[in-house]
Amino acid sequence: MSKIKQQSKQDAYTTNLLISLLVRFPEIMSINFDMPQDSAKFTFILAGDVKKEDVKNFKLVLLDSFAAYQELTGEYLLVKHKLQRSGKVNLLELYCKTSALSLEWIQLLCGIISGHFPTILVREGDEGESIHEEELIRQEEIIAYLLSHNTGTQKDNLIAFREAGKVFVYDMIRNTV
Repeated sequence: MSKIKQQSKQDAYTTNLLISLLVRFPEIMSINFDMPQDSAKFTFILAGDVKKEDVKNFKLVLLDSFAAYQELTGEYLLVKHKLQRSGKVNLLELYCKTSALSLEWIQLLCGIISGHFPTILVREGDEGESIHEEELIRQEEIIAYLLSHNTGTQKDNLIAFREAGKVFVYDMIRNTV
């Protein structure tokens, strides 16, 4: 018989943060928060041919944008990226520290990717389907609140992904929802 463990308040914060991020940013296909390693991975899907020159230019824009962000805010955030190619579907993965995340940084990241790969970036939902402005503001308020509070315990290793309009969150350590 399996044990049911009540979710702590901190676990709920992390789970709700991941859900809100995926609802607010439909271009993010999955997020992995590995709290013991202080690591976050954001995954985006690019459909179509991604040229090496486009990836090189993207890296330069990303570095310049984050340098400007650091100069304006004083917050330093090291970001690593990796592109995994598989035919006409490409996974763009961006890695950073979970402890350094902010709503503004995530908005900047999604804006850079959306602006650099506008025609091949896969977003959840139909083109005609849009989230109301009030809902976007509400999700941003939730995200900012959850990020400002300690978003999890040191043992959390959660992955969240979207499929068919739903968001799924799994605990990678205990393999439970």
